[in-house]
Amino acid sequence: MGNGHNHRSLLWLLLLASPPQQATCLQQLLSEQVGNQYSRLTSTKWRVRLDVGLQPGTWMPRRYPGWAESGARLVVDADIEFTDDLLPRTVPGEPLVGPRDQTGVLRVNHLGKDSGTTRRGRDRDSDQKPYNPSTFVSEKGTQTVRFTDGGWCIKRPTADVKNAEGGRVQPGGILGFWLDCESGATRRDVEILPKTRIFFTTGVWDDPAGLQALEDEYRVALSDLEEIEDRTRETRRDEGPSKNLLERFREFRTMFQDADAYDKLRLRKEELERRSPPRSSAVAKNGVKMAPNGSLVIKGGDPNRPDWLPTAEYLIFGTFSTKALS
Repeated sequence: MGNGHNHRSLLWLLLLASPPQQATCLQQLLSEQVGNQYSRLTSTKWRVRLDVGLQPGTWMPRRYPGWAESGARLVVDADIEFTDDLLPRTVPGEPLVGPRDQTGVLRVNHLGKDSGTTRRGRDRDSDQKPYNPSTFVSEKGTQTVRFTDGGWCIKRPTADVKNAEGGRVQPGGILGFWLDCESGATRRDVEILPKTRIFFTTGVWDDPAGLQALEDEYRVALSDLEEIEDRTRETRRDEGPSKNLLERFREFRTMFQDADAYDKLRLRKEELERRSPPRSSAVAKNGVKMAPNGSLVIKGGDPNRPDWLPTAEYLIFGTFSTKALS
């Protein structure tokens, strides 16, 4: 009932709105197929730079003796688009990324031209888009890497989580996605085996209006903290034997009240900092922000393990950085 009402409201807005607002309403109607909460991440395009190699705490050398023991890195780019298409029923989901019925299709290296406005238009365009394979330079020269489409989902954290640097943060969403490296790739002793599924995890802030409100509140908290600090310095500077007991008591009470307010503001400021994106975050044209880097993992265990069996472990595979393309 609620969803039907929301859809009718969006349809009325679609009829009455200006062209830019119509595009936003249409995108929202389409993207509501991916989970229950609309995300402005849909239809945005990004470049991810995979940096594959040894990471602290990884078990890769235990599972693959000699892997990356020289300290070499394999760096390769891929261009991706977060579509509003749900995974086909024939494609299994990935619990690490999110619920299957909320997982959208991630297109890889098909960004030669803009997608159509509607799904039908996009499907028609996708057949005409050339596939642009990724490349990197190894000791053998320029190597070509073929990635295939994957899936994506956003989880909404209710508590702090650790970011790629080990700090505690609470982003607007935890973005998980995967793509498959069909061709494999090798640089010295760093190898991506053919048909390896690579999982990406990073923070995303896909509510620009909410993010602006967060930034406004942070500026107010910072200003209030500075005001208390200035008032405290002024009070201490004016202290002297000429003041009577009542004046000193009033100043002491004010400082005590300020100290209590200061502690509350400081805690609020720290909370807002944990919820805010890093200053170096990548920013899409529609205001969506993605953390500047994230983590890569692959499935561990027996490579011949049937797909329907649960995965026992994931191995840290490297890191990645992001750049907005649209």
